[in-house]
Amino acid sequence: MSVKYIFYDLETTGRGKKESPNAFGTTPKWEQIMQIAAIVTDENFQETNQNINEFCRPRTSIISQPGALLTTQNGIREALHATQSSYELMKKINTTFDEWKKDADEPIFIGHNIIDFDESVLEYNLFNNLFFPYITRKSRGDTLSLARALYALNPSSMKTPLTARGNPSFKLEKLAELNNLPIEFAHDALSDVRTSIALTKFIQESDKQNWSQLQMSMNKERAIEYVTSNKGFCYMTSFAGRVKLQALSMVCESQYSGWFHTIDLAHDPEPLIECNAEEFKKLIKKKNRYVICNQHPILLPGKIASNYKPYNEIGADVLNERAKMVYKNKSLADKFKLMEIDRQIEKEEESSQDNIFPESKANMFTQFGQATDLAQFHEKDTWEEKYKIALGIKDPRANFMLKRLIFDESPKTLSVEDFKMVHHELHDRLVINQERPFTTIPEAMNYVDTEFTKLEENDDEDKEKKLIILKDYNKYLQFLEKYFSNKNAEPLPTGPDLAKIIYD
Repeated sequence: MSVKYIFYDLETTGRGKKESPNAFGTTPKWEQIMQIAAIVTDENFQETNQNINEFCRPRTSIISQPGALLTTQNGIREALHATQSSYELMKKINTTFDEWKKDADEPIFIGHNIIDFDESVLEYNLFNNLFFPYITRKSRGDTLSLARALYALNPSSMKTPLTARGNPSFKLEKLAELNNLPIEFAHDALSDVRTSIALTKFIQESDKQNWSQLQMSMNKERAIEYVTSNKGFCYMTSFAGRVKLQALSMVCESQYSGWFHTIDLAHDPEPLIECNAEEFKKLIKKKNRYVICNQHPILLPGKIASNYKPYNEIGADVLNERAKMVYKNKSLADKFKLMEIDRQIEKEEESSQDNIFPESKANMFTQFGQATDLAQFHEKDTWEEKYKIALGIKDPRANFMLKRLIFDESPKTLSVEDFKMVHHELHDRLVINQERPFTTIPEAMNYVDTEFTKLEENDDEDKEKKLIILKDYNKYLQFLEKYFSNKNAEPLPTGPDLAKIIYD
């Protein structure tokens, strides 16, 4: 079978937020998919006749960030009239991707910034609908990584805008404009997919010499083989837009399959080898790097390190000696493993119980059991039949997730007791003004006020349309706040019927 690329892009309810106040970055895993576009291409990036472009209605239990509505200019009133529900869309995605995977040997799922964003959103939307989350593993690519790699290898081959700090920016739309890619922008997923295809073809043609190397690490197994069989290699990293290459050597695999502990050869490894375990935890800071082989790491030959700072000042001979000391060093491996155990214990102790929900960890899916029953749930035609199966699911996390799903899709199907249980839980999640890993109603209302102020203070050619979107969304939020605060609430209609209640 020939190589096949599955380009896809999502429009969602938001960009995500911190899962806890102390978290380093944000996560989009709690957002809902509102649109998906996907196009299959051949190895030359020519489009095939396999494609989808689908929208869905919002889930009642997920609150959109108003900025997402303004970006797509698809308001909540319009979204409520979509022909598909969220579950129907997720079932279609699951079926379609599964069918496309059968037509090729290890098809590559690819898009712009999908590793950090779209892949997480897709996995958790599948998980929240009780489908197997990891349907795009184990071959994944990211055009953002490809663009950064091309720039790192040859800055003159790609035009990039600059950030406020003077670093190159790799936003898809700007890259397309500056490099004359033949794309018109429509602020939706389908436009971004076609732009991603054009960008990938541009990168391949701009650097045919390195293309096979850049493509190689889209496959997890091939990336693992490269990391484990080369004493030294270069790894591309980026922070705040600043792209650089690091010369690394692999020490050992971590507790996660395909995640490797490596050491940056810019540092003398001897003190790390000679120190004890406690000293190691202090000395290793900023000297190590995780290389995650199922996230399309950009891996390049170690011999090019001497072309980049600070390795050009260190010299190839010293780098080779350091690599020999580090590569699969048992003493270093033991220290990494001890440090990993300590960090895991600290993480468990610090985790806030208030922010732990049944939907918080997609890898729990394999622990639910009753795989046959879950498969039958998806095969049943009516929600009444699905509910009967849900009642027989013993794992309390999966049981709640199924009842919450039915609450959003067909709330009248639930028993009075189950309806009240989910309704009460959602009140505590969405109405009470406290820190949550997802957007709450009070937060969304504050965001709406902020966006109103921005529009009033700035000249925006789409100002009137955006004001209508915000007013409609504010009314929707006020309705939901009142609904979830009502202890005697009845099941809501869905889709256009719900829109009539709110807006007519």
